[in-house]
Amino acid sequence: MTKGDKKNVMLVDDNEIDIFINKKVIEFSGYASEIIVCQTASEALDLLDSNEHQSLPDIIFLDLNMPVIDGFKFLFSYAQLHENIKNEMKVVVLTSSDNLRDKEKIAANPDVYDFISKPLTDKKVEELFKSF
Repeated sequence: MTKGDKKNVMLVDDNEIDIFINKKVIEFSGYASEIIVCQTASEALDLLDSNEHQSLPDIIFLDLNMPVIDGFKFLFSYAQLHENIKNEMKVVVLTSSDNLRDKEKIAANPDVYDFISKPLTDKKVEELFKSF
């Protein structure tokens, strides 16, 4: 993917500092045309399910450690979405978790495109977007 092929991005994270940093890194990368921020997994799921937003995201950056509905519960609910919706998106887990069990569960999930450890960097964004 080139920078001319800009993508709609969704950040799902409850931490305002992480949101600020990740949003800036993605903005400065030049690969995103729009960044949608959801501070809860339920907000993101509602948006995806209702499709009220003008366009669905091409990429979802998902944090695992969130209150109420964590990233794993999000992925369970995401799996229930209509295939037409899911086929348009790639989920990238973006987390500070170093837990080997978490990584194994993510690796076994067919809805997850990639696993990236925080913090998000220019290099990580560039490698990810070039893999599309």
